[in-house]
Amino acid sequence: MAQNAVGRLFRSQNSTTLRQSIGSLTQTRNASRNAVPTFQQTSSPELDQALTRFREELFIPFGLGQDQRRLMFRQKYADRLEQEPVTANISEDEDFLLRPMDPQSRPTLKEAAEVISLMQSKNDWKNLVPFLSGLQMANRHLKPSRLEWLVRKAGEHNAVNFVVEAAKQADRTGVKLNEVGIVQRLFFELHRKAQKAEFQGPEVTKAFNLATQLVGLMERPPHVQHDVMVDPKRKPFVAGTLLELSAARALGEFEGKDQGGLVRIYSSRVLGCWKMGNFASDVQDWRAVDKMLQENVPIYNGMKLALKVQGIANDKTVAPGLKNRLNELGQLIAKQKKSAPEEIQKNPSLGLAQAQLLHEN
Repeated sequence: MAQNAVGRLFRSQNSTTLRQSIGSLTQTRNASRNAVPTFQQTSSPELDQALTRFREELFIPFGLGQDQRRLMFRQKYADRLEQEPVTANISEDEDFLLRPMDPQSRPTLKEAAEVISLMQSKNDWKNLVPFLSGLQMANRHLKPSRLEWLVRKAGEHNAVNFVVEAAKQADRTGVKLNEVGIVQRLFFELHRKAQKAEFQGPEVTKAFNLATQLVGLMERPPHVQHDVMVDPKRKPFVAGTLLELSAARALGEFEGKDQGGLVRIYSSRVLGCWKMGNFASDVQDWRAVDKMLQENVPIYNGMKLALKVQGIANDKTVAPGLKNRLNELGQLIAKQKKSAPEEIQKNPSLGLAQAQLLHEN
């Protein structure tokens, strides 16, 4: 039936009638589908050009109705569309000239990653949410491993807050917090954000606020993981990073006092979910070992900082457990540091670099 509708459009008597038919179809589309994303100017002409290509060749076609999309991508309509140009209304103040396109030439997910890799400045990263929403609208879904890579890229440019914003709009962007790998990467990047600031000053507060936002989001329907064994929010690295950041704030902002009792609360949570952690001592593959270090160094550092906060070292409800687990985890990290291959020692991987900075031999 949809194909017949396209045929009827081209049996119109003139281009004016054709435009009017397209317009009526577009009005129906606008009422039922997400708006086509728009982008801010970036720091790079190359990035601007790439975003424009995705918008014109992928996002707009998928934002249009099915009939308009057929006009653009079916070869049998190409000549007629070139002879009788059609303008489709895609928003209240924007029209788009439909043109023949080859479906095989549409931007790919590999090219989407290349677009993200071009994002450098804060203004560049402001385009992340609309870009991801466009991919989602076009049924282009990033795999969890690619989302982990995206988080790492955001961390390199101090832009994790834009990923958190994408998670707040999960239905539009597809960024969900129900995969351990994605959540672990987010919390590790927040740890690194604070570590780069030597766990002092406003960057620690920003990291803590983002971490608490993530925990809140994980309670919402788009992000809930119903399998307890793989539920990210039950993993010690979540409570451990929150402990690290809250303890750093207590020491740096609150004169060593446990403001609001947060250090004690997160200490208790770390100890309570310890059995869900990644603490195996027999792992040999270095990539797996480094992943463990990325999870566990923030926990180790969090417990170490917590014991320096007033009242924690003498609190019988958490102090014995913290001291025992700190010693236990410290021994594991020491063993893993020594096991690093020679080439990794010369050029430390992410987890090893943090262990070298924060673990005391």
